[in-house]
Amino acid sequence: MARYMVLDLAGAVASVRMDFENAPLTCRTIWDLLPHEATGGHALQSGTNCAFHFDPSVLIPEENTTSQLLKGDVVFIHYDPRERYNNPRGVSEVVWAYDRFNVTRSPGKIHDVVGNWFGRLVGDWSAFAEMSARLAREGKKPIKVTKAEE
Repeated sequence: MARYMVLDLAGAVASVRMDFENAPLTCRTIWDLLPHEATGGHALQSGTNCAFHFDPSVLIPEENTTSQLLKGDVVFIHYDPRERYNNPRGVSEVVWAYDRFNVTRSPGKIHDVVGNWFGRLVGDWSAFAEMSARLAREGKKPIKVTKAEE
């Protein structure tokens, strides 16, 4: 049975097919946290990707890691408290690459970090990609994240 994380970014919707085979801990942890409402923002230093945050206490060990994101890739990244510039709380985030120019960069350090690759955007997500690109110009927007199975 395929499981999906459905992202609704200010009315633009996309589905992420979760890869439970190659990233079981990451998928199971995120699946159990859904549904989730947050704010989607642009990862300006990392290229054409965006993210939303979970509670920073969400910790998932490294698995299926990469710092080289392809268009449509979805990863989980955790930063410990004070690891990122001007962020004393720490961050647990899901990042999606909406176009082809991507790396995972740590704000303030400007070096690559690794994320747990756990899924791909599937189907027609062109409107979602357009909304994601707008976050760089317009700022953060609400995102609702839900589950779907087939």
